[in-house]
Amino acid sequence: MFASQLRCQCHRLNAVESQISRFASSACLKNIPPSVSLELSSSVAILTLRNPKRRNALTVSMMTDFDRHVQTLAKWSRRSDDTYENNGRIDPCDNNLDDKQRSNDARIVILTGANDTFCSGLDLHDNGQNDGAELTKDSDSISVDEHSLKDGNNMIHHMTRVTNQLMSLPVVSISAIDGYAVGGGAELTTCTDLVVLSRSATVQFVHAKRGASFGWGGGRRLVQKVGRGKALRMLLLGECVHGEEEAARAGAGVYADAIGEEGESALEATMRLFVDPILELPCSQSIRAIKNAVSAADGDGEVIDSTNGKLKLDTNMAVTGEMESFMSVWGGDSNRAQIQKAKENLRGPNKS
Repeated sequence: MFASQLRCQCHRLNAVESQISRFASSACLKNIPPSVSLELSSSVAILTLRNPKRRNALTVSMMTDFDRHVQTLAKWSRRSDDTYENNGRIDPCDNNLDDKQRSNDARIVILTGANDTFCSGLDLHDNGQNDGAELTKDSDSISVDEHSLKDGNNMIHHMTRVTNQLMSLPVVSISAIDGYAVGGGAELTTCTDLVVLSRSATVQFVHAKRGASFGWGGGRRLVQKVGRGKALRMLLLGECVHGEEEAARAGAGVYADAIGEEGESALEATMRLFVDPILELPCSQSIRAIKNAVSAADGDGEVIDSTNGKLKLDTNMAVTGEMESFMSVWGGDSNRAQIQKAKENLRGPNKS
């Protein structure tokens, strides 16, 4: 029953993306606002990055959406049939809740991108002026414009908190990657438990080419995932992960936990390889207990407080060191020059 419901949900999302794709080469594209959407069922949640004009590059408003949805997922994944007060759980007696929110069968969160691509990093053309969003270090909102270089400190505090909170949720999280996951998009692929690539997927860290450093917690998580040497090659040399190459390896690839079949989208592969089998398991509480145990073994609790979503900056040198490294180059001459060059490349020679 659950698998059938989720397949309907998946087909509905694909239908929406097909409609949007038909507008991709027309003026209608300009009218599709950047967003992060959340599709929620009793067992599975799907977060979708959507900025078709910029290959799902992140804007300030998208970072705000991302944060808001992760807070919703924290409540969804920890809700209980019993009534708790001031404990981060949903009160089942709350008349504003629907039936799906009154019992806890939460199992899986999928992070994916719309229009056959995952995320191309930061939207270099986003000035934040029309978003009304603010990124702050430790509140539940975001402040000003992430491309205002002086606000880089706010951005990394915000995104480090949100990505680590997503990683620490007591449900299985999966990145379903089609097309490009570049720069900040590549960092996002590190904040889930599992990674599924389509054959067309490419993951690449381009921070060094931008005269920058990673700053959303992705460096620590990447080292944990692939080891020190592979992480350095990916971060310094831009060594890519390609879905086709990963598929040629025996079993799972070096970076991916699974690769889709030829012609299969990452979301379809995720449904087939992980969602269906996990939904067949008899006890959702067991799934969350196992995930919590794995999170504890991997040190997630040393980075973020799962009860309130706040970073433990005073006790985790890996997180603070990553942030300090980011700020040492963010807004420097090389970083500014490379961002300007990237903007000009995006505009093209005859565009203003």
